[in-house]
Amino acid sequence: MRTLVLLNLLPLSFAAVAADSLSVAQQLNQAGASHLAYARVVRDQPEKPEVAGWYDWESLRLTLLSDTHRPAEIIARAKHYPKNAPLEFQQKSLGHAAWAHLETQQGVAARALLGRLIWRFELNPADHQWARRLVVRSYLIEHKADEAYRAMLRYQQDFQPLPKEVAAEFAQGLLREDRATEAMTWLAELDPTRPTTLALQMKVGLITPEAAIAQARAVLQKQPTAMAYAALIADGAEMLKDNRMQIGALEQLLGLPDAAELTEAQLWRAYLKEAQSLGNRAQLLQGDDASWLELALRAETSDMLGARSLFAYVAQHGASIGVRETALSRLYAALLTAQLEESAVRLFNAAPWGEQVSVALLQRLVARAADGLPASAARKLYFGAGRILELRQDTIGAADFYAQAVLQSDLRAPDLLATQALQQAVAMLERAGLKEDAQQFYRSVISQKDPVKKALPAKAGKKKR
Repeated sequence: MRTLVLLNLLPLSFAAVAADSLSVAQQLNQAGASHLAYARVVRDQPEKPEVAGWYDWESLRLTLLSDTHRPAEIIARAKHYPKNAPLEFQQKSLGHAAWAHLETQQGVAARALLGRLIWRFELNPADHQWARRLVVRSYLIEHKADEAYRAMLRYQQDFQPLPKEVAAEFAQGLLREDRATEAMTWLAELDPTRPTTLALQMKVGLITPEAAIAQARAVLQKQPTAMAYAALIADGAEMLKDNRMQIGALEQLLGLPDAAELTEAQLWRAYLKEAQSLGNRAQLLQGDDASWLELALRAETSDMLGARSLFAYVAQHGASIGVRETALSRLYAALLTAQLEESAVRLFNAAPWGEQVSVALLQRLVARAADGLPASAARKLYFGAGRILELRQDTIGAADFYAQAVLQSDLRAPDLLATQALQQAVAMLERAGLKEDAQQFYRSVISQKDPVKKALPAKAGKKKR
């Protein structure tokens, strides 16, 4: 009987421990430590939905996957949820899955989930409006401006008065689709101090591009990460047919969060246009790859923007694979030299020249770019390559590049880049399920740091006789 009692108590003990761990994970999330909270969820969440508390764990996991921007993982998990899941969880999972599909540019799939969410559940007013706004966004990511515009009008009819932030979202979405006339529907609703208002006024001729650009630059001096103003400068430069100004604005814009998906293609077109102008000025012939590369290499010392444009041109139009890869490697290094790390990551992930960058190609590009560079400079190339693969969810590949960035650092006194690379290498290995490898790599790196030197005791003075 005593044994039976103990066996009955064990599940209660485990359940209590799991409940305590869940509470800690929730507290970590509330404190802003999303990655620590997620690590605890991965470690302690029960495996099967039948276990008590599993849906509470999974609900927190969905929140953390959204907060740490992992839409692919949300989509993968949502496919296996039980059909008899609690209604509250079904509602939440549909919302997260719809958002995840939007983040991966799958508008049709997102609308299917949003339709189920809107018609099958009694949503509170805030959730209903949020879902309807996602429907609008699903049309915009598919560049279906007419459908988006009609959905916006229905939204405005159903939810009056229209908040200024929603009006700005609608107007900005239509401006991205070059539908300024339709965006004018919400001009009276817009905050006159907002960048969307300024952009709309510029597009319809209520303010000159020069004046709009001047205002945007004044804001960017105080707020360098104000994406909407960088986008406004790029659009204004295009209206003025100032290609070099547009390249500078697009390069800056591409390095900011939430830049429009077409920014990479816009930048690439601007690069090619500038390169053709420089090539014509130098009287270069198409197909003379050696002369184009020579001009690009000379420009690196006097005109970095022109050099990046020329490397882009050769990367797309070079006659041989070797020439194209040389140009791509130089473009990658040039972007990092100009402190446009995030722009390089976005551009090389998008590959607007038409050839997807495989891991093998990326390794060759980094090796070529690093050739002849000191380790202190080359490690930046490896760190950027790690970021490229991390965005693709290639955790093993990302970990390898981050590790190379670490190993090319002075580990006796690691600086910020070395520390960040070490943290990312460990995180990628752990995310790939290689916890022992992560721990071993971390220990091997830390062991190479210089030990803290203890101050020697002061020598006692000689006693006078």
